[in-house]
Amino acid sequence: MSTDPAVRIETLSVAANVALISLRRHMARGRIPPADITIPALPVPIRAWRLSTLRAWNPAVARRCAAVLAALDSTSPT
Repeated sequence: MSTDPAVRIETLSVAANVALISLRRHMARGRIPPADITIPALPVPIRAWRLSTLRAWNPAVARRCAAVLAALDSTSPT
């Protein structure tokens, strides 16, 4: 796993224990820092945060994101 991996919105949603629509509402209200990475896509852009950004915002959520990423990494085919 990268030293500062990118965390996609779906992973952040799971780690924060909220639905995607709720997470998007929190983002719109400024309760979550802006994404570090935005890739234009349809129907919605792909958003991702560096783990360090999430750690500065909410260490507990960042730890859960790291755990999810580690689990995904350990089950990926090589």
